[in-house]
Amino acid sequence: MAEARGGGGKRAVGRNAVRVARPTGFCFGVERAIRLAREGQRRFGRIVTLGEVVHNPQVLSELESEGIRAVSSPRQAGKVGALVIRAHGCPPDVLETCAGLGIRIIDATCPYVRKVQSVARRLKEGGYAVVVVGERDHPEVRSILGYCGRPGMVYTPGRRVRAEKIGVVAQTTMSRERLRLAVADLSRFRYTELRVFDTICEEVTARQDAAAKIAADSELVIVVGGRSSANTSRLAEIAAEAGARILHVESVSELDRGRLAGVGHIGVIAGSSTPAWVVREVARFARNPSQGGP
Repeated sequence: MAEARGGGGKRAVGRNAVRVARPTGFCFGVERAIRLAREGQRRFGRIVTLGEVVHNPQVLSELESEGIRAVSSPRQAGKVGALVIRAHGCPPDVLETCAGLGIRIIDATCPYVRKVQSVARRLKEGGYAVVVVGERDHPEVRSILGYCGRPGMVYTPGRRVRAEKIGVVAQTTMSRERLRLAVADLSRFRYTELRVFDTICEEVTARQDAAAKIAADSELVIVVGGRSSANTSRLAEIAAEAGARILHVESVSELDRGRLAGVGHIGVIAGSSTPAWVVREVARFARNPSQGGP
């Protein structure tokens, strides 16, 4: 988004220079999951999602208004036309439970997540102990662990895995720097074999690179996205590491005019589950906070 300028090349009075990182809006996996949920409702009638289909409050509120709600387990689904597996995926035993209960499945697992699951399964079948570099309690990581078998585990700094053949995969929203540091740490233990698969989503990487560049030239970076969104939180970390002051919001209603007035150079970055219209609202407000927008 171009900087707002007044006549003569000078910034208009009361307006801030605002840059929005690209890409923005939904990533392919999120857009696909939402589309499959809505198509499933039209085709099968009442449907539910297994957990939050994406980690964004506006999207969840919109889907709930359409009659698409979340349940925490297949047994809570009741009599439904179908159950949607969210973009984060699920362990294979969940699919087995659904089959046993006679629940129709709409699999909206992000293809990038499915790739990690497939790599983890192949490593397990090849006799490797699988280590997942990611957030232990994140639904995507839990879904990957289901394909790792024993002794599949989440990476813990400084911990030696009791195996000789190690296979490493990463949560799709990890930064490559975190993966690099984890591999360097694991290498210290001199396993007989250490195989590493870079399973980080390329679009996530593009957003992280853009966040670092925007942050380097901004006095303040507004991070837009759900607070439970792992990829949004990662963008905030990257921007903070670049030295920028960070303000994490889920919507424009959380912005304070006083904190933005006169800041000058503001960057706006957004997680891959944040709707583009939310980002636009935030950018408009940030550009002209004294007026609450353009």
